[in-house]
This record gives sequence, C-alpha cells and structure tokens, in this order.
Amino acid sequence: MLLRSLLLSTLALAAATPPPFVREGPAAIDEQVTMLGSPDRTFRIAILPDRTTGRDWGLPYLEAAVRDLNRIRPDAVFTVGDMIQGYTRDEAEWDRQANQWKSITSALDAPLFPVAGNHDVLSGSRVAGDSAFGDRYLRTFGPLKYMAELDGASVIALFSDESFGDGGVKLSDAQIGWLKNCLERAKARGKPILLLMHRPLWRTESVKWFERVHPALVEAGVDAVIAGHFHSMQHDGARDGVQYVIVGTCGGSIDQHPLAGQLQHLSFVQLEPDGTLELFHQPVGLTLPADFVVREDQDRVYALRERPGSLKLQGTLPDPAEASAPLSGEITLQVTNPLDRPIEVDCRLWTEPEAWPVDGELFMSRTAIDAFNPFTVDAKTDYRLDPVPALFTVPARGSVSVPMKWHWPRAQGPVAPPTIVVRERFTDSKGRVVPVYQWLRPAVRRTLTADGSAWPMHAWSPSPYDTLEADPIVRITHDATTKTLVVRTEVADSVSAKSAPGDRARGDRRVRDPGADAVKVIWTDAEGDGWAIAEPFTPEVSASASARAPQVTSGSLPGGGWWAELRIPVPAGPPSSLNVGVADNDNTYHTQWRWLAPTEAPAALRTIPTP
Repeated sequence: MLLRSLLLSTLALAAATPPPFVREGPAAIDEQVTMLGSPDRTFRIAILPDRTTGRDWGLPYLEAAVRDLNRIRPDAVFTVGDMIQGYTRDEAEWDRQANQWKSITSALDAPLFPVAGNHDVLSGSRVAGDSAFGDRYLRTFGPLKYMAELDGASVIALFSDESFGDGGVKLSDAQIGWLKNCLERAKARGKPILLLMHRPLWRTESVKWFERVHPALVEAGVDAVIAGHFHSMQHDGARDGVQYVIVGTCGGSIDQHPLAGQLQHLSFVQLEPDGTLELFHQPVGLTLPADFVVREDQDRVYALRERPGSLKLQGTLPDPAEASAPLSGEITLQVTNPLDRPIEVDCRLWTEPEAWPVDGELFMSRTAIDAFNPFTVDAKTDYRLDPVPALFTVPARGSVSVPMKWHWPRAQGPVAPPTIVVRERFTDSKGRVVPVYQWLRPAVRRTLTADGSAWPMHAWSPSPYDTLEADPIVRITHDATTKTLVVRTEVADSVSAKSAPGDRARGDRRVRDPGADAVKVIWTDAEGDGWAIAEPFTPEVSASASARAPQVTSGSLPGGGWWAELRIPVPAGPPSSLNVGVADNDNTYHTQWRWLAPTEAPAALRTIPTP
C-alpha cells in the first residue's frame, strides 16, 4: 500500500511557524509525510507531555515550557497528545480549549508537530465510535497519524484512539500496514527512527504489541517508542534495542510526588550525526535522565495507591450535629503493605496543602497546592485528632492497625467530615526515599429528622475530577398522608447537563455512571432495599421497582445552580436508612458524585410523629 501523500517542505532551522500540512479543504490529509531539513550537526527534538485535566492552573507550566524551549532552541517540537481537556459535547468549548493551547504554543520558535490523544478526539457524548472531534482535530491541529522526515531523524506518529471508544483500545491491521510502509521508508533513509503515540499501546494486552508490531520495529531499527497518557514519567526498559519510554505532564493534573513519576516537565531526544541517541527530561531548573523513575519503582507506587484494601479506615465517628455536648470518637487506620520492602507511614489532619521537597534534588513539587480543591476539604474544621505515632513501620507484606482518636465541640448543625493525609514512604531502586500520598475521609454516622432541614452532601472519596463548586444540600420530609418520601436537592452548578443522544443505550451502566446531572436515592425500609434515580434535565427516571418510581420536578436556583425534588412512594412506611447522591456531569466524560453519607454508613432517618 502506497503512502497517501508526500509533502516536500525544507524549512530553515529558525523557522517560526510549523510545517504546513497538506490539506483537502479545511481538513489535513491523514497518513501524510512531511520533511524538515537542517545542517549536519547535533539534532534535538523536544516533546511536550500531556496537559489534560490541568484546569487553568496548568497553563503557566505550558507557557513556561514555551519560554524554556525558545531558550533551548530544539530543531522540532512534538507532543504526545492530550493538548486539551476535551471529552466535551460542546464544539464551541472544544474550539475554545484548542485555540487557548494553540495561542500559547504559537510563540514557539521551532516547528511544532501535534500528536492526537484521547482527550483531543473522544466525544463527551459517550456514543461508541463518535468521531466528530476526530474530524475537528484534522481541521484544527493536523493529521491523526503521519510521518515526519527530519534531517536528523524519521519520526512516525501513530493514532492510538482510532476506535473512538468503540470496544476499547485497538490498533487495526490497516494502521499497522501503514506503519510498516513508513518503517520501510525510514529504514532506507538511514536516520534514527522514533515512534510517538499518546497511549502506550505496548501496555494494552488486547493490542498484542510484541506479537504484531515490535518485530517490525526491530527489523527497521527503531531507536525509541515514546508515549504519554499515564501522567507518570517512567522508563519502561529496552527490548531488542528498542527503548520504551512514558513521559509525564506539562501542565496536566497529577497528584503524587516527583519521585513517584509525576512532575511537570519537558522531554528531549538528542541525536548526533553518527546516530547516537540520548533521551532526557527537564523540570524547571535542571535536567533528569530518562530512567529518573523506572517501572519497578512506579509499580511499587501503584501497588500502594491502588491495591484494594491496602489503606482503609475502619469504624465510624459520631455526628457532631447530634451531640448535646463535646464528643469523642475512635476509628482505626489499617495499613497493609503489598511491597517487597518495608514502608514508613505517618498521617495527620489535612486542612491545607504544602509544597513537597524532593530529597536530594534542587526543586519541589507544587502539585498539592495547585490541585487543592477548597470545596471538598474543610480547611476550617473543628475536628481535632490526637497525635498518632510520628512514624511507624509496616514490614514487607505485613499489616499494622493504628487507632485514631477524634474530638469535636458541640455543633450547631451538620458539619463536613475531616480529611486526613497519609504518607507512605519506601526506598526505591536508586536508594531514594519515595513518599506516596493518599487522602481519606472517615465515615460519620448521620441521623436525620425528616423535617426539611438542610444537610450537606460531600465527596467522601476525593478525586482530581471533583468540580470546583460548593457541596449540594438535601432536605428530607415524609408525607404520612400520601405515604411519600420527599427528597429535595439544591445544587450549585455552573453547567446543567443533559444526557447526550445515544446515552440511553448504555443500560445499567447509565444508572451507575449517568452522562447527565442526576439525583439518586438509596434506602432500606420494611419491604427491603430500594433505589431511584432521576435526571432533572432529561425525562429519564429509573427505580428498583416500577411502583417506586418517583415523581420529579426541578428548576433553577436564584444566583445559579438547580434544584430537583423526588417524591418517592413508600407504602410500607418511611425508610429506616437512606443515602442521597448528586451526580455532576458538566457535559463531560467524567461524572462526579457527592453523597449525604458514605456508602458504608447510610444515614438513619427519624420521622416526625403525626399529630
């Protein structure tokens, strides 16, 4: 199969504009080749990592990167995708984000070659195979896959989201065939060969990378394969002479220490005339080797962060709103160490962030400060935590339980649960102490009176996707005459989201993860467990039994936001316990929940006796 298109474009080294991709009308032709020439000398390629989910606080990192690159003066700049937040259904919002990114990077003095990431092309519609933003990408940024013949190297950009969310991550035979044609052409040039993509496809089992793709890379003499997506820098080792590298972020969202692989940085590939290749990274003020964090240590970080049950709080605290005097309570922090080495642990009440120093290095991470969400952490909490052991050790594969005693003065109404930060430290393969941070909120036993009082709802499990908006409130009443439970939520929300066309086809998944703003009520009464969910801006109502489907009314709140009222039949009498959640979507791919009570401790309900 012949390459579809060839662009012969020899640009001067100091060119201030990117190479003009060949276009048919407004859209760039896919699978094209563009050439960039320069003198016979050391050749340097810069790579901009992900900027996704960085919100506006991430833009200064991108702006600083442009300034750094203009001082370093690489011969060409590539991305590994996820230039914008994307995942939206709003074309105007996509355009705004794309123009914002392009406005900042237009100041680059080197040719810029974008690579498409999932956030750049996937639609917030959640409709499998929706390529609307892939078409928009072709018109705005350039080809989804292409080959660049630079004077010092041949660079091939793969498209790692060609299925557009239809059936998971795939790499088609057609794209592999196109890649092999590019590799044959690159091998004939005799220059170093780099392969770029957004998702590290060699980590996706279904792609079968090392059976279907890697042999062709070895045959062509590919030097390095570089990807992003994980937001965690790591050198993935070399295989048959081919280096595999994952870069981190440049303005994107991260929530861990730099020694856990997460930092704002640039990456570089330096190519000498004799074909020698070196990869390195640079945060503000210094450069880092490609193996600054290696996979074996990053796997330890993932094991501490993501192993189910490795870190949990056991027990519940009494609710200060129910106290007639100052109260105390105790829960247990259980730490299970999944690593092959001991860890040291400390924890404290968390009310405000602080910069993280990097032991042995000359910089510190501001991630905790930049990503701090004041709407999901009670910075002024009156909870007080007795001192726990300053630093305790958990042996390899061992477990330790630590009691945590809390105190609270009498409250004048419902209060937010406290947040604790747990730091687990291990010694990595280079002898450095790596801290891993995790945030937890203890469960609080809530008892409500069905009198219409306002109760706050919270993000009980913190997430980087939590919206920057105040907690919703819920008011519960019970109408004994009509045997109806009335649940009214009031939500501070800047975007009222409806379901996208086609979202209904997701069935049960839609109930668990709605693509719209929604209110969900879960209860237990004399008839057993029940649930109901309603989308205020879509005529969609579901319930565990059709006879329990609620009547729904909704409207706008003065000053912004919305309210929704669910009237749920309770013929057997009021529930003994319940939980209420609000799903906030904002027309994006991710939906965030805030709940009246934690999942493991639903609220108890008291009714007002009928006169």
